Amino acid sequence: MNLPPDANEDVLKKAYTNLFSPIQLGSLKLKNRVVMAPMSTSLGGIDGRVTPDQIAFYQERARGGFGLIVVEFTSVDPDTGRTELHQLSLESDRNLDGHYRLVDALHESGAKAFLQLQHGGRFSPAKFLKDGIVRGPSRVWSRKDPTKLVVEEMDDALVRRLVDAFGAAAGRAARAGYDGIELHGAHGYLLSQFMSPLSNQRDDAWGGDAERRMAFPIAVIKSVREAIGDLPFCYRISADEFVEGGLDIDDTAQICRHLVDAGIDIIHASTGRGPQSFDKVMEPMSAPEGWRLPYARRLREATGVPVIGVGQIRLPETAENAIADGDCDLVALGRPSLTDPYWPAKAQAGTPELIRPCTTCNFCIAAENLHRVTCAENPRTGRELQAPIPADLGIGKKAIVVGAGPGGISTALMLIEAGFETHLYEARETLGGGIIASGAPPGKELLLRYRDYLDRQVTKSGVCTHVGHAVTADEVAALSPDLVVIAAGTRRRSHGIEGEDSAMAVEAYDLLMGDSDVTLGEGDRVVVYGGGETGCEASEFAAARGAMVTLVTRSRADQLARSAEMVYRSNLVDRLMRHDRITVLAGHHLVRIGDRLAVVRNGDGAESELEADYVLLAQGRDRQSEIADDLIARGIPTHIIGDSRQGGRIGDAVHDGYEAMRAIIARYGKIQTALC
Repeated sequence: MNLPPDANEDVLKKAYTNLFSPIQLGSLKLKNRVVMAPMSTSLGGIDGRVTPDQIAFYQERARGGFGLIVVEFTSVDPDTGRTELHQLSLESDRNLDGHYRLVDALHESGAKAFLQLQHGGRFSPAKFLKDGIVRGPSRVWSRKDPTKLVVEEMDDALVRRLVDAFGAAAGRAARAGYDGIELHGAHGYLLSQFMSPLSNQRDDAWGGDAERRMAFPIAVIKSVREAIGDLPFCYRISADEFVEGGLDIDDTAQICRHLVDAGIDIIHASTGRGPQSFDKVMEPMSAPEGWRLPYARRLREATGVPVIGVGQIRLPETAENAIADGDCDLVALGRPSLTDPYWPAKAQAGTPELIRPCTTCNFCIAAENLHRVTCAENPRTGRELQAPIPADLGIGKKAIVVGAGPGGISTALMLIEAGFETHLYEARETLGGGIIASGAPPGKELLLRYRDYLDRQVTKSGVCTHVGHAVTADEVAALSPDLVVIAAGTRRRSHGIEGEDSAMAVEAYDLLMGDSDVTLGEGDRVVVYGGGETGCEASEFAAARGAMVTLVTRSRADQLARSAEMVYRSNLVDRLMRHDRITVLAGHHLVRIGDRLAVVRNGDGAESELEADYVLLAQGRDRQSEIADDLIARGIPTHIIGDSRQGGRIGDAVHDGYEAMRAIIARYGKIQTALC
């Protein structure tokens, strides 16, 4: 483990002593209590093999100080239970070689390794299965067409074959050198499908009552235990499914006693069931820090075995207190390990302020990113085999970055790391750009931790910052830069609405940025025009300050914030619909802003008046890139990133900056000849 150069020896001795104390799990000793939670990376081969990209991904986390890494869900029988295209599988010896190499890499880098075994059951997409037939504990009929069978019931022979498959895969994992095994019995996959009355309506040896619903997981545990001997054996379970008619914490506490009696050594306490309660599997950023820990405590008290706590644990203080207070024995980090692989090393060194903070933005699970593991703030996640930035790339060269939002700042930091003399210009008086607006609505405060982190990094970096300076193309050209990065964000657009220039009309973005003179208060009547993410968030922002809000959208109500990340959107729309200070007026256009009123028109052309003290306009903004056109015309190498290139999320801007940096490396870096 490489400790940061900022590590303070005195602090080091005192930092998070419980979190970084060793723990004995049977015959296995872990150096600390920090676990990397299992997560799909989509880095595996389509034949289920471990790839070099995958080894590099996990090895980086091992180097970062994780005591235990639980390698992602691995199918025991892909023909009937494959869940993702690039899911690992270990149904035979054909993929064993990659696991030998992965385990060796993790051990060499100082971490112990468990392998998580899984079968998707009814959540296995038909397109990934050999015969195209989805199978589960019980039949499932289509909601849209009740005559269509979408899940067939597993027969007794298949259930028994899968019991053996789990054991056989576990035996192969043990041969590969894994230090322990974890069963994925959470989140609605096959093991939990058999346990839950929601999905098991059988009346045979494998279901019919609570005891028989336990028969399959108990049989699997015994099969695995026979195959792995005395290796540590963990079971990941949803402590509460958070679905009506499903398993709750009282049920799970009793279930876990049976699991331990059958041979389980460790309980990994997750929550939720996908897709019915996916927001409890992958919570939005509004979820409180450490909210799942009481569930871990219940299972620890019920079983007396070590328990891994997981979920919305972002701060070392939370992890330390969880162990010190007896909530759990180990703490698993999922998304934070994507954001900063060196989270443990930095915490142990007594420098938690250096940890790149996970904001639970869920960029990592956005539909467009599911093809490969990624992180909004850390573009190198999943691309660890790409060469690092050469420290001498920019020696003697000057770079200018225009715009100090997350994309601009992260790019400036990469440029200074590469040796460029780097200047960062920002028209506003503070750094942060659009992240300030993104972090202003209720429940999104975690984004401001990232803003603060970037601010600290810039302060210590050597980047020359010029705030309150709307730099011009002439000024940039006069500095004779070798390259320029434009990350200037967006600017206001004209909406063509009568009265939009009146004093009561305010850009929602400006209000969230803190650039408006308007101060909303108790009893203010506010009309928000725009049902996108900004309009919805501005509505919550205004209502939180006591205003009575009418959210006017041209679309249907079920299309509110339709471009937002799915987990966040689900919670946001639910809050809007239940809020006693917010009324949604769908299918209407704003046609005029008058004296203390807003005039709207429905699809039939009928107009009505809404009383309003303020109208917040959230109808989109235009990209601000004119300076780039001027610089390109002058022949100055110019890269356009973030909203200046195309509107998107924080992660899009940061990744744009990274891609620009790769292009800069290609331009100025040394050409390496092939070795073969």
